Amino acid sequence: MEEFSTATMEESSSSKVTSFFNNNTDDTNTAQQLSSVLLNELNYLPWSRAVTIALGGRSKLGFINGSISSPNVDSPEYEIWLSKDQLVMSWILNSMERNLAEIFSYSESAHDL
Repeated sequence: MEEFSTATMEESSSSKVTSFFNNNTDDTNTAQQLSSVLLNELNYLPWSRAVTIALGGRSKLGFINGSISSPNVDSPEYEIWLSKDQLVMSWILNSMERNLAEIFSYSESAHDL
């Protein structure tokens, strides 16, 4: 039982670090809506929960909670990370009402957003 736990923990840690390399079909549609709940001035909690579930289901939650951090700008992985981070940002912005999306569109990263 202990061996299984250790292997599972190692796989989990490894998948967090490399999940932004996955090339899912979800990763090609920037207009895709994360949830049917659009953020407005009154519904942050249900919107936040819906977005968290949707990003978790796409292995992209680490971009907003900080567990997938930006590689060094000089790293060959940086361009891939940036592409995935901007994709997550577009999904989040598309899950907001227009007036809020305009305000938050100047965020530097999905984590900042």
